[in-house]
Parts: sequence; structure tokens; C-alpha cells
Amino acid sequence: MMQKPPRPIGITILGIIEILIGVLGLLVSIAIIGVSALFSTLPTVGTLIGTVGVVIGGVFAFFSLIWLATGVGFLHGKGWAWTLGMIFTVLSILGAAYVAFTGVYQAGYALVFWIIMIIYLTRSHVKVFFGKGTVPSYMPAMNTQPTMRSAPVLQSQTQYAPMASPTLQYNPTPAPMPAQTPATATGKCRSCGMPLAPGNSFCTNCGAKQ
Repeated sequence: MMQKPPRPIGITILGIIEILIGVLGLLVSIAIIGVSALFSTLPTVGTLIGTVGVVIGGVFAFFSLIWLATGVGFLHGKGWAWTLGMIFTVLSILGAAYVAFTGVYQAGYALVFWIIMIIYLTRSHVKVFFGKGTVPSYMPAMNTQPTMRSAPVLQSQTQYAPMASPTLQYNPTPAPMPAQTPATATGKCRSCGMPLAPGNSFCTNCGAKQ
């Protein structure tokens, strides 16, 4: 959902003016109805004057309530208030133009005012405030969706663990074994005279027993 932009200052002024018009109209309607009630006590024409006065006072009260509601809706940016404001502005333009054409040229000032008002109400930023238009391309859209902040990723402990110092392993070198020297001959064969290895009972050359 798009967030509503701040209320334009012109809408604030128009809303206050419409509320004042509504309150003033209600006071006038109450006064008209009260005076009509007094005239209704007169003989012959009293009933007619009282009835007409009550009708006029009721009409004043009806439109005054609409003006009052429209002013409150303007301050809160309600779409129906913008629609009522446009309808009343168009009707006021037609009424002021008719009065001006009949010879009351002072109505021209009211005609200019209502024309300026309808132009202002159709401005893009005003319509956006009432939810009647889209955000212009030069206005950044406001996002109201809650943004999820990602939690900091805890990296593995091995990344932050200090590098282990190399351990010195002690591998003792085995002592060299002394080389075995072959046994030397201790005697000779009695038959052929070849040297005999110690412990041999037979000659490796002639096979004679010793």
C-alpha cells in the first residue's frame, strides 16, 4: 500500500474555509427556522411564511452540513470529499456564471475563485493526496512494507581461529646397526686344501667330511 503524501497547504486552507462556511450556514439556517416559527403565529399568512421559512432553513442546514463534512474530509484526505468538492465547485461555477450574465458583475469575482479552485483540485499532487491519482514519475514511491534486516552472518570459527603454530615432532633416528662381518675361515680341507668356514663339517669344494 502506498503511503499518503503530506497534506498540501492549499487543501488545509480550503478545508478550514469549508468548515467555517458549514458552521456559518448552520447558524443561518437555525436563525431562519427560528424567525419562521415566529412568523407562523401571524394570522392568515403566518402559516405560509412559516412553512417557506422552515423549508429554506432546512435547505441551508442540508448544504451547510455537506460543506462541513467536505471540509473535515479535506483535512483527512478522503476521496469522497474530493468528489463532493468537485461537484460543488462545478455547480458554483455555473451559478456564478448565470448571476454574472444577468447583470450582477460582482459575481465575476466568485466565478474566478471557483475556476481557480477546480484547477487546483485537479493538480496531480492534490489528487494523489486524495487517492485519486498515481504518483508522478518524479516523485519517489513510498514503500510501507516492513523491511527485514538480515542478521549478521556468523562465519565459521575456523575463519577467525588463529593459525596453529607448527608442532615440532620428535622422530628419533634409530642408531645404525653395526655391519656383520663374515666369519673368516679357520681351517683347510684335509682332502683338497680349500679353506673351511667355521662350523662346517663338510668341504664346500670337494664335499669331504672333516
